[in-house]
Amino acid sequence: MAPTALLGQESAAPIGLGATEVTADATQVARPPDVPRLHHTHLNSLDPDAAIDWYVDVWPEGERGEIAGHPAFVADVPVLFTRVEEAPSGAWDFERNRAFPQSAFWHIGAFGDTTDRFEALEARGHTALRLARSADDDAGVVRSGLAGDEPRPGGFGYLVGPDGALVEVTGGPNTGPRFAHVHLFGEHPRCAANWYAEILGFSLPDGRDPDTGNPVPRERYEPCEGERAEPTWPSLDPAGTIRGPNATVRHGSGTISIYPRQCLGTQCEVDEPLVPSRGQVLDHVAFEVDDLDAWAAWLEEKGVTVLDGRGAFGVEGRQLMIEGPDGLSIKLVQIGGG
Repeated sequence: MAPTALLGQESAAPIGLGATEVTADATQVARPPDVPRLHHTHLNSLDPDAAIDWYVDVWPEGERGEIAGHPAFVADVPVLFTRVEEAPSGAWDFERNRAFPQSAFWHIGAFGDTTDRFEALEARGHTALRLARSADDDAGVVRSGLAGDEPRPGGFGYLVGPDGALVEVTGGPNTGPRFAHVHLFGEHPRCAANWYAEILGFSLPDGRDPDTGNPVPRERYEPCEGERAEPTWPSLDPAGTIRGPNATVRHGSGTISIYPRQCLGTQCEVDEPLVPSRGQVLDHVAFEVDDLDAWAAWLEEKGVTVLDGRGAFGVEGRQLMIEGPDGLSIKLVQIGGG
């Protein structure tokens, strides 16, 4: 579907890497004062009912429900589903040891104690992926707490969900259970973080005063590109995972971490740029705002690409779909309020 212009314009400037380089020029429209809160994630599925059964079995704290007319797994951050007739792209590829093709939407998941969790889920028929401890490790372990010389409780691990969605559970004995986990990939994660800070008002982590070492507020990363780190383990890919440079942004109800695109240079068999998330298993991320019209005016001012113009979100809500860094589809929703 071709991008829809915001507020009747014929076109809007697309968001790509260059869009993270936002200037400080004065604008006629101010960014709304609220910071968008993570509202839901949205997946495509051949069988949403069966998919919800899977999520409830993995995470009994959630339940089956419906949100804005969509079948949903209702948890701390709900997962909404759209039924599709053909298998969506972006499913986990067991031969490649990664989702293929990969978008900026890496995975969803939960925080909780993983000690013995993956073994119990495997016993019930779920697919837990193995984490390689080195490039030569063919056996792997089900969670990172087992990867070191001295095994420890907890750690992160991954499940392959319905339609090939990647689901992470991370934490230890003292981690409170919460299904509210989203991780992203980016061509330049800190440039993407600059975009989220400038366009959506998210917060960046504090920097350090070079003279005192004390934390100081960070307005943006300068420069934002950074040099790619060497691969490290444990990793879903025996070739290792590139974990830096990364960035974390704080939205209105939590944080989201962004890691580098993996398949660059010799890291994978071939160079694989990130693809747009729309239409994939992991389709988009949604944030709640207070005044959708005010946000629409601000986004128009900044030239953000609109994928779907303003429309209804259920009976009482409204929505607007935009394109974020690296082709990530981002929905803004307003619940009630006209």
